[in-house]
Amino acid sequence: MQGTNRIVFNTAVLYTKIIICMVISLWTVPLVLSSLGKADFGLYNLVAGVIAMLAFLNGAMTVSTQRFLSVTIGEGDGKKLLEVYNLSILLHIIIGVIVVLLVESCAPLLFDNFLSIDPARLATARRLLNYLVVSVFFSIFMVPFDAVLNAYENLLVFSIVGVIEGLLKLSVALCLAHITGDRLNFYGIAIASVMVSVFLMKSLYVVFRYRHLRFSAAALRNMRLFREMFFFAGWNTISTLSIVFRNQGLAVVLNHFFGTVVNAAYGIGNQINGVLGYFSSTIQKSVNPQLMQSQGAHDSDKLFSMTYGLSKYSTLCMGIVAIPVVVEMPYILRVWLTNPPEGTVAISRLIIVLSLTYQLSSGLMSAIQSTGRIKWYTTTIGLLLLSTLPVAYAFLKYGCPTESALITACVIEVVALGVRLFFARRLVGLSVKTHITKVIIPVVLLFVGVGLILEIITLLVPPSFIRLLAVCITSVAVYCFFAYRLLLSKSEQAYVAQLVHKTIRR
Repeated sequence: MQGTNRIVFNTAVLYTKIIICMVISLWTVPLVLSSLGKADFGLYNLVAGVIAMLAFLNGAMTVSTQRFLSVTIGEGDGKKLLEVYNLSILLHIIIGVIVVLLVESCAPLLFDNFLSIDPARLATARRLLNYLVVSVFFSIFMVPFDAVLNAYENLLVFSIVGVIEGLLKLSVALCLAHITGDRLNFYGIAIASVMVSVFLMKSLYVVFRYRHLRFSAAALRNMRLFREMFFFAGWNTISTLSIVFRNQGLAVVLNHFFGTVVNAAYGIGNQINGVLGYFSSTIQKSVNPQLMQSQGAHDSDKLFSMTYGLSKYSTLCMGIVAIPVVVEMPYILRVWLTNPPEGTVAISRLIIVLSLTYQLSSGLMSAIQSTGRIKWYTTTIGLLLLSTLPVAYAFLKYGCPTESALITACVIEVVALGVRLFFARRLVGLSVKTHITKVIIPVVLLFVGVGLILEIITLLVPPSFIRLLAVCITSVAVYCFFAYRLLLSKSEQAYVAQLVHKTIRR
């Protein structure tokens, strides 16, 4: 299958998965919130927020391993490919053990000195963390098998397993209401069991489908390659962990000042953002393998084109759903959850803005990672993102509202975008001016323009399902028109027009 057709096919497969998983997720959250109650739901999101963020960590670590697999595939070196596969498994077992030890060693400090948890639920919270540490290990151990599926662009299986995972979590949520004992304890065990099941499905499929990637002790002898992969994965993990610690650190800071009910609001905001994130991750999973392979083949023109395209399309794919959701957030939460925790609207909106800002860097990050020279990049970005926590803590300490913590994160993410542009120019030779003029400025103008039009509708029409429908239809129509005009090149416009014409003829 040709490159463009492969991307289109994989995107279609992943969007099918998105629709199914989005429905499942939207159904699951209110069930869990109703069964656990606001306090226990907030407690779960506080403790298990680290695990939720590990979905992000897993994706970023997968990109690290995929980088070596895809570049090696581009080079056409079968022996090195086998070495990369075996060494990546060994590497992630080591990383998994280190992360588990780190989480377990830090837990007493957090529980005893910082977190604001009802003493009657403290023992449950400690058990919950232990159950979810199992999820941590298998999430990390699963990375090499995810990377193989991504490197070979086998996103059909990836999507099928994703749907099965969503259905398993929905089954847990449906069972939760019928549990007579400690529901939070049951929920922690069940979610950990789901993660183990997903690991077994993916690993067994890769083992039997890609038999040329067999386990080989001889392939573990290339210590030079292992050191290269170890340092690359290590530096990339530091960068990714900085995002995890920033996001979950904000939950801990908010808990310290406002208690577990605010964590419930923060957890709901992250759930909504996770659903919207499906739309951007689809493009990334489709494009990343070929972007990495273009680096291995030393095809700079293709690398630059895909870098701009990935940043642009991943942001657009999230934005087309995110903008009407942000505008109609109060009505959506009232219908979805009936009585959402206080502050959920503002927190959810700011989390989505933070995520959209991050998406503008998606192509830049993949291009930088494809070079393998990421030591100073990851160190700089990691320290910058972690600076969010002391700044947010200071604002809250001096009486600023909850939203100030997330506004701080958004401002620092904008600064991080500038830093990533600097490193992309230095390491890859990417044009900063081109990225700003072809991606950032048009996307921001599009978002602001569509948002203002939708705000006018909300001022003229009272909240209702009819208004929600009008906002969604108007948003999609205006968004697609101006995205087509402002953000697509002549060749991209011609391709879209041809695709629409073929669809209509069918």
